Amino acid sequence: MNILVFCPFPEGFGERFQNKLAEAVPDAHIEYADREKQGEARIRMLEAADVTVGYFDPNDMKYLKNVKLMQFDIEGVDAYIHHPDLPENVIVCNAGGNYNNIVAEHAVSLVYALCRDLHLYAENKLQHRWYRVIPDKTVEDSTIMILGAGAIGTTAATLLRPLAKKIIGVRRTAGEAHAPYDEMIGLCEVDEKLPETDILICALPGTEETKGFLAKEKMRKLREDAVIVNVGRGSLIPTADLLEVLKEGKLRGIGLDVMETEPLPEDSPLWDCEKLILTPHAAGNAMAQDSPTYLRITDLICENLKAYSEGRPLKARVSRKTGYREK
Repeated sequence: MNILVFCPFPEGFGERFQNKLAEAVPDAHIEYADREKQGEARIRMLEAADVTVGYFDPNDMKYLKNVKLMQFDIEGVDAYIHHPDLPENVIVCNAGGNYNNIVAEHAVSLVYALCRDLHLYAENKLQHRWYRVIPDKTVEDSTIMILGAGAIGTTAATLLRPLAKKIIGVRRTAGEAHAPYDEMIGLCEVDEKLPETDILICALPGTEETKGFLAKEKMRKLREDAVIVNVGRGSLIPTADLLEVLKEGKLRGIGLDVMETEPLPEDSPLWDCEKLILTPHAAGNAMAQDSPTYLRITDLICENLKAYSEGRPLKARVSRKTGYREK
């Protein structure tokens, strides 16, 4: 079995990962992709792979002629499972919910920053301006909707539970509410609950069903001083619609870690929106090699590759039909 490991971040996979992977699949040939290797040498490396680990340029998919398993170290794999060059028989696995803590931390940080106007105070500091922003907004006694009540959304809801008055979870279909939720609704019921929502946290994956879901018609239904945070997929919120709603003076603030177009173009009007906090798809940026996130993902990858080599079921398989992780 030929395993090709991709690692886009500069420090690479550490010694712990390499040793653990070698121990998990001792009979495999493991190659770590050299980002400097280009041309025919790179194509040969891609063509030889039976298994890939990590994320890579989707344009390279056409060279992965022998791949049977793609094990990603990220959650969102929509660019791969919907790619026209992905063969039907390839198994796709993602990071298995192991980013839920760090991404939820990021989402909640954006919520508090927007409610307490921290971005405006940061600007005031740069201008040496002592000025209190009024009125503020509190998480306490608020109604929060979690659009995407999976692992990330539920962790965010749990962190906010002590102060929130009501938390509404949203899944593809309605179901029985369970802690930390007071109510669990389906996507088709979102419109009727938006008018009571103070804080909307979006953590949906990128699918045909979710593309453009939070359009201007829905954003206009929110309370005038509502806060929106999106740590799911940028395709959820059409940029033109968001700009139109903000121009109308609606919403207190927006926190975006994901954009409809990434990287965000330098001439995008979003850069100049006072109500926005933008982070560059950095919510899952916790890959220091001793971080809990990194260690959990390392364990999942090694467990899955060992299971694959032994013909056992794999964890965190992603359905190519729905775009969601299979249970």
